[in-house]
Amino acid sequence: MLKDLLQPDEDPCIENVSIGASTVTIFLKAISEYCERVIKVYSNSTTYEGRNLYEVVINSTQPSKSDTENNQDENKPVIFLEAGQDGGTESVELALFVIEQLVACGENKDMIQKVQWVILPSTNPDGQEYARTKREPWKKNYRLNGKDFISFGVDITRNFDDSWGDCPTVKNAFSQDYPGAKANSENETAFINDVFARYKSRINTYVSFRRDGHAILYPLASRNIRITAIDKVTKRAGDIAAKVNQRAGGIQWFVNQSIFAMNGKEHCGHSVDLAYNKYDITYAFEMRVFPETDSRIMSNFLTLPKGHKVSLRTGYFSGIRELYKLVVNDVSTKQKS
Repeated sequence: MLKDLLQPDEDPCIENVSIGASTVTIFLKAISEYCERVIKVYSNSTTYEGRNLYEVVINSTQPSKSDTENNQDENKPVIFLEAGQDGGTESVELALFVIEQLVACGENKDMIQKVQWVILPSTNPDGQEYARTKREPWKKNYRLNGKDFISFGVDITRNFDDSWGDCPTVKNAFSQDYPGAKANSENETAFINDVFARYKSRINTYVSFRRDGHAILYPLASRNIRITAIDKVTKRAGDIAAKVNQRAGGIQWFVNQSIFAMNGKEHCGHSVDLAYNKYDITYAFEMRVFPETDSRIMSNFLTLPKGHKVSLRTGYFSGIRELYKLVVNDVSTKQKS
C-alpha cells in the first residue's frame, strides 16, 4: 500500500505529517481504498466553506448493502469518537491515528470484531484550517455572523441543544466563546447530531477528543452538581486514566474529573452533556489531548523528554483500547444475565 501511495519525499506515518483538511481527505481516501473490507467513509455533509465532514465506520465484517446505506450493523454496540470541534489539529491527528491503528495494525484486529467504531475525525475543518494557516488562537468555525460581514465563527463546543442559553450570555460575535444565535445553528453541530440520532440505540460510549490538555472528563459541563447515577461513569473514566498513566504517566498525570471541575466554570451547549442527557448514552466523555505548550506540563527550566508526543499518543491509544475492553465486558455481562 505505501509503495503505491508514497512520493519519494513523503513520510509513511500519519502521525509524522502536518495535519490539514487536505491531509484528512487524502488519508481517508487512501485507507478506504486499500482497506475497504473493514472501513467505509461517508461525506454527505459539508461546512459553510464547503469542506467535507467525514463519517468513518469501522468493523471487521461489513453489513449488507441495504444496511450499509443506513450505516447500521444491528448486532454490534457502537463506540462513537469525534474530534476537532475546537478547531485544533492535535485532536484530529489522534483520531486519524486511532483509525490507522484499528484498520492497519494486525495486533489490534480484535478491536474491530465485537464492536462497530463510528469516528468523525474532523468536525470543524474550517476552524482547523484558519488556525493552522493564520497561526493565531482560534477555536470557532468560520461562518459569517449576521449581516455585518465583519465577524466570523461560532464556538461549536457551545452550540448543542443542552442547557444552551443557561450560561451567562455571550453576545459578542468576536468572542471565541460565542455560542451562536441559537442552538444547533451550525452545519457542524447538525452533522454531529445526525450521527447521534442514527446510532443512538447502539452507542455504548461517546468520546469527544479536544485539544490543549491531558485528561478524561465526564458530565456534567453546565452544572456543578453530584449525580449518584454517574458513579459508574466516573469509575470508567478512572479505569481509562489508569491505563493511559501506565503508558504515558511519566510526562504528566492523566487526570479524570467532571468537565465543570476542569473548567472551573459552566460550559453550556456541550456535546457530552447532550449525549448523556438527551441520547441517554451513559458513558459520555471529553478527552483532552496534547498540552498546548511545554510549560503547561513541565517547568520552563526543564525540557520534555525526546519523543514525548509519541509517548502521549501511545498512552492515549492504550486508553482507547481499555475503553474497548470495558465495552466488550458490558456486552458479555448482558449476554450472561
